[in-house]
Amino acid sequence: MSKLTEHGGIRLPEQTTDIAAVHAPPPGPFVHSITVGWGDCDPAQIAYTASVLGWGLKALEAWCDVCLGVNWFELNLNHGIGTPFVSMNYEFTAPITPRAVLECTVFVRKIGRSSLHHKVEGRQTGRLCFTGTMTSVFVAAAELKPIPIPPNMRKSMELYAAGQGRVLEEE
Repeated sequence: MSKLTEHGGIRLPEQTTDIAAVHAPPPGPFVHSITVGWGDCDPAQIAYTASVLGWGLKALEAWCDVCLGVNWFELNLNHGIGTPFVSMNYEFTAPITPRAVLECTVFVRKIGRSSLHHKVEGRQTGRLCFTGTMTSVFVAAAELKPIPIPPNMRKSMELYAAGQGRVLEEE
């Protein structure tokens, strides 16, 4: 285990580490199901906008665990790697209600040197409700400085992207 350093009360590894081996995700795009509750909605009986943003992030966090075999917490505290967002854009196309499960499908749009670009599509009963595009950057958590995506993580993401049923965006 690498030496730990304290940052604002949080102990982070001073060195970044890759996952132990390439993680082969299941075929096809990952779908994360969300049960929309009455408390997630406003007086107009549709989901609060902030709830939708949170569901997109929950889908990405679940994807990280499926694709890499580790979650964001483990990436930060065990591997010394953070993935802060540098860009987020959401487009809403239909209301989300508690009447049906929200299916959030996660796609990898592009894998850069240090950056990872995702698209999350949220659907209820097959109808597209939102599309979120997000870009995060791999950083050494202790310094918050960009690092190249570690090789086993990169290969795991490339395997996922190859099986997601959509072509990656061009650089």
